[in-house]
Amino acid sequence: MSFHRLHSLRMENDAAGYAMQEMRPRFDRISGRHENGTAPRAVSAHGLFQTPPELAERLVAAAAIQPGDRVLEPSAGLGRLLDALAPYRPGEVVAVEMSPDCARELYRREGVRLLQRDFLSVSPGELGAFDAVVMNPPFHMRADVHHIQHAMKFLRPGGRLAALCMDTHHREVLRGSGLWERIPGAFKAAGTSVSVILLTLTA
Repeated sequence: MSFHRLHSLRMENDAAGYAMQEMRPRFDRISGRHENGTAPRAVSAHGLFQTPPELAERLVAAAAIQPGDRVLEPSAGLGRLLDALAPYRPGEVVAVEMSPDCARELYRREGVRLLQRDFLSVSPGELGAFDAVVMNPPFHMRADVHHIQHAMKFLRPGGRLAALCMDTHHREVLRGSGLWERIPGAFKAAGTSVSVILLTLTA
């Protein structure tokens, strides 16, 4: 092998070494992701459609939450509505979530009392009364209607509920009172074209 060829190979090897050295910090960060909590975690929950952040903010705003309010989130999922609640400085937040995987993620949160339960099995006698309820309930088999009607039982007189509901179901929940706003394509990013209603009800 000629001197020029050996020199060329050495230059290529040195260049590859420099490139690897520049990438080493990135590899070090990746290698520690399970230890530092930045690795993605698989979460399994039947019918889970996370509330888009912008919609979560609109929903929470509709509940007119005041600092110090006691707030219930009956279908907490992975906590999108809990994120939107934080700037309002509620006095106490109670979250209910049935999925073990989702509940495992929510246990990491501070300032949230969590129950891993089917919300329909929880009674007002267990949790008490709330100033506000914010919720994105499951939609399958008209579950949204049942969850919203059940959530109304947890409100103090004058308490406010803001919820998402399938467009075709909201009249069953309103029963002549409350406000509603149609939001087409709200969950397009989650892979569904279902049209939803943002309901606002007062006890």
